[in-house]
Formats: sequence, structure tokens, C-alpha cells
Amino acid sequence: MSELTINGVIGSTFRTPENLKLFFERDLGDGHLHVITVPGGKTHRVENSETGEMEIPDVAWFEREVASGGLSKIADEGGPIPQARQLAKIYDREQMLAADPFLEARVAIMNGLLVRGIEPHDPRLGDALDGLWTPELEEKFGKRPPTSTVRAWYGRVSGNMATMDELFSMSGRVPRRNGLDPEVDAIIDEERRRYWSNLGYKIVDVQSAVSARIQKENVQRLADGRLQLDPPGKETIRRRVNEMECRETYAEKYGEKAARRKYDGSGNGIHACRILQIGLMDDTVVDLVTCLDADRGLVAGRPYLTVLIDVYSRCVLGYSVSFVPPTARKATEVVGSASTGKPPSAGRASYDPDDPAMRARIAVQCVRVGNEPKHAIRPDRLARYPDLTTLAGKFTKIITDNGANYVSPAFSEMLADLGIIHELAPVGAPRHKAIVERFFRSLNTFLINKLPGTTLDPTRMRELGIDPEAKACITITELHELIGEFLYLYHISHHSGIDAVPLQRWASSMRIHGRDMILDRRAVDIATGVTVYRKRITANGGVRMFGMAWKGINLPKVTARLGASEPHRNRLDGTVAYTANVKYNPEDLLHVQVLCGEEWIELENAQPEYAAGLTLWQHKQIQAWAKRQSLEFNSEEERLQARDDLNRAIRQAFPDLEARERRAMARMLGPKAAAPDFDVEFAEAEPRHDGMGPIIEHEPAAPERLDTERQPSRPAKGESTDATNASTNADHAEGTDGETHQPMMEPPLVEIPQSDDVDFEEYV
Repeated sequence: MSELTINGVIGSTFRTPENLKLFFERDLGDGHLHVITVPGGKTHRVENSETGEMEIPDVAWFEREVASGGLSKIADEGGPIPQARQLAKIYDREQMLAADPFLEARVAIMNGLLVRGIEPHDPRLGDALDGLWTPELEEKFGKRPPTSTVRAWYGRVSGNMATMDELFSMSGRVPRRNGLDPEVDAIIDEERRRYWSNLGYKIVDVQSAVSARIQKENVQRLADGRLQLDPPGKETIRRRVNEMECRETYAEKYGEKAARRKYDGSGNGIHACRILQIGLMDDTVVDLVTCLDADRGLVAGRPYLTVLIDVYSRCVLGYSVSFVPPTARKATEVVGSASTGKPPSAGRASYDPDDPAMRARIAVQCVRVGNEPKHAIRPDRLARYPDLTTLAGKFTKIITDNGANYVSPAFSEMLADLGIIHELAPVGAPRHKAIVERFFRSLNTFLINKLPGTTLDPTRMRELGIDPEAKACITITELHELIGEFLYLYHISHHSGIDAVPLQRWASSMRIHGRDMILDRRAVDIATGVTVYRKRITANGGVRMFGMAWKGINLPKVTARLGASEPHRNRLDGTVAYTANVKYNPEDLLHVQVLCGEEWIELENAQPEYAAGLTLWQHKQIQAWAKRQSLEFNSEEERLQARDDLNRAIRQAFPDLEARERRAMARMLGPKAAAPDFDVEFAEAEPRHDGMGPIIEHEPAAPERLDTERQPSRPAKGESTDATNASTNADHAEGTDGETHQPMMEPPLVEIPQSDDVDFEEYV
């Protein structure tokens, strides 16, 4: 097999007719060549014309390709060939001034210095620059350039006068000059290929390998008396490694699936022609921000933000903050009519934060907010931008990802009840929702990353002994205020994605197409509420769930409607209670809806100030916090011990208490009847036609009482007289048991409420 005899092949880059760049790395011997693709770094193989197998290129293949024009040299070890550099400088005057506006000042300064005979290292260079930088140049270009920068311009001038071609800035138009030693550059080039061929290889591994090889080379150079090699910095190595990133290298390192998600398209992008045509919804965790609910005094945890954004204008119509993470359960585990069509247990108000149906309702809360007009705006901003209040409406279609809370049938059914089409994005294609992902990036850049809780990652915080929940850095109210400030800035700033201001684009489309809105708020509450089937409702207590009661002025109307329609066999004996289906909103416990026939009637919470804007999750946290506080004050064992101590004190104060209890029980049973001392005879009278019968002969009763001298078993009703009191005191003095004493019935200090249903007992 022939050897490679052509100079300048090894270390050069060639291009094929298919625009594939091939780098000839080294000669393997026996006529074989090691060729890799650029910038991928993948070993290039060619097809054998006889066997059809893929094999390593050889010298014969290279000579055939060069002869047929299949390979053309484009670069060598010194970079691109000189012709490419000269072609990059061919511009006319207008093109050069448009691409490099400072070129005019640069030419004027250099020609002025050359006319005056100022050399690069002349001490008069600074004073000459001050004289040449006229007020006109300062007004047009600002401050004069530094003396050291002007001194570097001398190296570009070849003649007695400077030309525009010589001083034209080539930054970004030609490859940057490589300042590394060629030997160091070769070491980096070898080691960076290992990064893209090994999943566990990191950039720091490349840096360590390069540093070790340079140290070894410097030892040999020191012995030979040659100059030492300077090791490159980490940023240089990172930049050189990233130069090789392409689809092929990315797939080789992370797999074909990852490369397909990163580089391959996901179909046609999302496009809208007007506002409210398509909406994008997604949720994200607010990284490392621990919120403290200062109003109720508890740690709320890391919030999860759900946003609804308009595709056409990029305006954010609604957002909701919750503390229930998106669930990973399957949608088939959803219970209730929203998924299976089967109601849960009668009267049970279930709440499972991991339930996809519950997460779906939290997502629909964002749709609810997006439909409501925005009136909570500062007056000065509202006067400047009155269209801020119009950022509301009903979308024709909403696109979400394939999270369990969105693929749940509950979410699609609730959107269908509101007249909104639900569409799922392609699986494994996050770029399909790039609009909302970019919004989250802007939110993190302008707001979240600047908050105190985001300066450290969780691992670092644990190393420092910092507990985010114990060191809450922001309250819920402050978080809402900061998000509102960011949204104001976002809506009035220029958006490069649409090349317009979002609020201005929204207003323009609104005046042409108008807006669709759900005008009945209760319809949204009913469509998105959680249903409690066959809930018992009392005339006095109303609806009782989760340790709270809902009554209001509509309670008599509810009981009247239910009392007229409910069968008597379904009522509870001895109570004024009725059965009905109830809907509640987990994100706002101020109202519930009761189904009376075909109409839903609203009842208000008995504690409106507490329940207004209160989520069920927060209510559960408050209940758990209250229970923890009571347990910290005294445990259940302490309370049982205190009760036993009280019973012991009572027995010590009244040693005859047991005997008195036995006597009181005997009085309740009454005296024992004596056995009769005579025989009893039974007789039956013959019936007559009128239904009566003859009188049976018998002895009449005694004409007078025989027990007049017998002491009664119960005392007579006493009168409140001094004589009676004196008699009672005398009885006690004689050692009586105080049977005539009547205890005084006083009202209790604390009114004990009615026992709640099983819901409260279960969740407390």
C-alpha cells in the first residue's frame, strides 16, 4: 500500500461537495489516514466500492478524491488560506462605514499623526492626540481613544497614508488569531475529543489532563533549555471544547434522544393571528425562595408559579401561586366525577394535594384569574397605560405540556365546560413551548435571581447550615408585589421575539378583533369547583367542612328549597337536616355552591375575614400549626394526668362520695315492692249485645288511706324561707347527707360548639 507523499495534508482541513469538513489528523501507517469531521470530531469512514463496507480512509482514496475534485483544501495549521482573508476585506465605502462607524475617526487620526511625523513610540503622541481630537469628533464619537490603542493602529498601516481597507475592523468577520502555542493547541485538541466521547468526562477533566501533559512537556523543555509552555485558563479550554459541539458530538455524549430534543425540530411553531386565539400555560418552581405567610404566622414553603400567556401579544393574562407541587401520579388514579364519573363517599370532602384532579383545579385557577379584569393597578400607571386593565379574556385554545396535572381528564373537562379547547404539546419537545419558557427565563433573570434566597443553591445552604424554612426571606404578599412589578415592566418593554411592546400589540389587536370573556363569575366557580356528594346541611349550622361553616343570608332559601324537594325517608330522625351536592373552590374558601334542584345557590363562610382568599392548603397548614402549638404547650399525656389529679382531689374532698352515689341511685330506682300476702283470683264476665258485660262481684277498695304515718321517700318541695334554711342547716349539722340540697345551675363559661362532621375529625 502506498505511503502519503504529499506535503501539507496532515493538519489541514478539506471540504467535500456535500459541504462536509474533514480534518486530516495523522498518518496511521501502512497507507491509512485518521480523518475526523469538523467540528464534530467523529471518525470519518468511507465505503469500499467492492465490498460495500465502511473502512478507514487510505492514501489511494485521498488521491482519487483530490484528482476528481471531491476534496478541496480550505485551511491548514495557520488557519484559513490567505485568499479567504483578502476576500473578507472587499467592501465599498458605504458598507465599511455602516459596519464600522468609528472607521472615519480612526482614519482621520492616523493620517493626522502621519502628516505630523509622529511615530508610535514618540513621547509627543498623547499631546498630538489631544490636538487631533476636535470638538466635532468628540460630539460624534465621544471620548478620544486611549494612546495605547492608537499606538496599535500603526501596525496596520503599510504606506505613508492610512487607508480605510487597512483600518477597517475585522472583528467578527474573520477567525480570531490563536494566541496559544501550537503545541498547547494540539494538546487541547486531543483532549477535548475525549469530552464528547465520554458521558462522565467534564471540562475540569479536560483541564486537568491538559495541565498534566503541559507540566510533563515543560520538564523535558527545561532539560533541553527550551522555553516553557504557558498553561491555558479554564475559560480557554471551555471555549475550545464548546467549539466542537454539534448534533453528532452531542448525540455521541448524551445519546440520540437528547440530541433529537435539542437540535431536531418539533413541527411547525405556534402562531396566532390575534389576541386570545392561543394561550400557553406552564408552571415552574420559584427557585430557592421560601415564603412566610406573615398574616397567619406560618412558613408556607417554596411556591410554584403557574402562568397563562397570550401567544400573539406575549402578554401575561393571569398567574397563580400555590404551594402544591405538580404531581407525578398517573391520571388513572384520579377520583371523583371529574375522571371516573363515580362520586366519592357521601358527605366526604376529600383533599389530596398529590391528586392530579386537585392540581388540575389549581391550574384552572390561573384561567379564572386570566378572565378577570385587572383593577388593582397604581393610579399613576393606570393613567399612563389605561390598557393594563384590559389584559383579560377567554382563550379559544390553551396549549399545555404533558404533565400529570394537565393530561388529567379533570383539566380538559373543566376547560370544555368553559368553552376552551385543550391541546397538548408534542411529547419530549420543550422547544414547542419556547414562548413561555423564555418568559420564565426573563422572570428568573430580572426578579428571582436577585432575591436573597436564590444566591445559594440547596447543597451550599445545607453546607452552611442554613434552613430556608427557618430563614424565610420573603412573604407571600411581597412575592405578589414583586411579580406585579416585574409584569408591569415586562408589558411596557420592547419584546425582541415579536419586535414590539406586548401591551401595545395587545391594544392594537383588541381594537380590531375585540375580546371574548366569561361574564358570569359564578359559572366559572361552578365549573371549576370540587364536588362533595350527598352532603348533610342543617338549618342552623349550614354546610360544615374542614372545621368551618358556611351560612349567609341565602341559608333559609337553601333549606326551604331542599325541604320542599327532599323525600322524608332521607331525612335524619329528630333533626332539621337535608342532603345536597356542594361545590367549593380549593383556592378560595369564602363561598360554597349548594345545588337546589337545578340551581346553584351561594353560601358565605361564617368567618369571611379569615376565609377571603384563603386556600384549602393554607387552611390545612394553619390547622396543623395550631395543633403543633397546642402540643408544645401541653401534651395529651399531661392533660390526662391533670384530669386524673382532679378526680383524686374530688375524692379526697368528699370521702363519702361513693356512698352518696349509691344512695342517689337507690332513690332513682324507688322502694322495692313487698310481696302480696293474699291470693289473686281472675274472673271473666259474659259479653252482651251492647258490648258491655255484667259487674263481677269483688271487694271494694279501702275507704281511707292506711299509709298516712309512713315517711315519704322524697322530700317535699321546699320554700325559700329563713325557717327552711335553718332547718336545712340543722340537718347538715346532725350529719345528714344533704339530700335537700339543690345545686345551682350556672351557664358554662365557654359555649361548646356542635360536633363537626367526620371531615373535621379526620383532618385535624
